Amino acid sequence: MNYTFAQYRESADALQAKLGGFRPKVAMILGSGLGELGDQVESPVYIPYEDIPHFCRSTVQGHRGRLVFGTLEGKPVAVMQGRMHYYEGYSMEDVVLPIRLMGLLGAQVLFLTNGVGAVNRSYRPGDL
Repeated sequence: MNYTFAQYRESADALQAKLGGFRPKVAMILGSGLGELGDQVESPVYIPYEDIPHFCRSTVQGHRGRLVFGTLEGKPVAVMQGRMHYYEGYSMEDVVLPIRLMGLLGAQVLFLTNGVGAVNRSYRPGDL
């Protein structure tokens, strides 16, 4: 799907209505194994993906499917607990919508994590 700026704005406005004046400076997209970092956010506001206009759902096991807004180590953050993947059948526009949306909300720094597998069979989700 090709999103219009009006659709991005609709999503951002829906989130801003739930967040009041809160503006994240750091966006984090957490994959399998690191989603629990979102549980450490202080003064959290949880917003399920299904409550965000035009936002897709993550279908991967271990992805909670929600945005968490609050502070982490004193920084205002937006944390995605799970994400959408191209291999789930989503378009690239669907996959990048959250990144563009968090930019509209004020995020200036983006951290991406993922589980890429490893040759070492002793590695577990969350290992670095």
